[in-house]
Amino acid sequence: MPLNIDILQILLHILNFLILVGGLTLLLFKPINKFLEQRRTYFEKEEQRLRENTAETERLQAEYEQKLKEADEKITEMRIAAEKETSEISKKTLADAKEKANAIILAAEKDAENRKEHILDSAQTEIGELVVTATQKLLSDTVTPERNSALYDEFIRLADKTVADKRASK
Repeated sequence: MPLNIDILQILLHILNFLILVGGLTLLLFKPINKFLEQRRTYFEKEEQRLRENTAETERLQAEYEQKLKEADEKITEMRIAAEKETSEISKKTLADAKEKANAIILAAEKDAENRKEHILDSAQTEIGELVVTATQKLLSDTVTPERNSALYDEFIRLADKTVADKRASK
């Protein structure tokens, strides 16, 4: 053998190498490939789940935004309705207050008119009584010009006092 090469040795080394490769394949390569396949499957499932979650999240977000928009519209409608109702109530309250004020004013005017008529009636009655009293005094006493003048002055003074008292009591 030239160069000290033995074919049998080479064949044995090749056989050892093949056994080593076969053993490593069975012990390491297949479990590693199986592990890598499981990881790939796991990540594919996770990616699919993530896509589904993303789609569900987008759907829920769109639904939320739609409900929020509807709620805003409903709130706006309710606010407008409340403002309209408040306006109507305030107008009605104002109208009722005006009616009550007018009724109070009319009642006060009527009361004032009744008091005025009563005061005028009582003044006329008192003036009539004063005239009767003055006439009785004139007729009962002896008629003298001084006495007549004094009676007329007293009558005028009493009439002025009665009218002044009535005006002051208003």
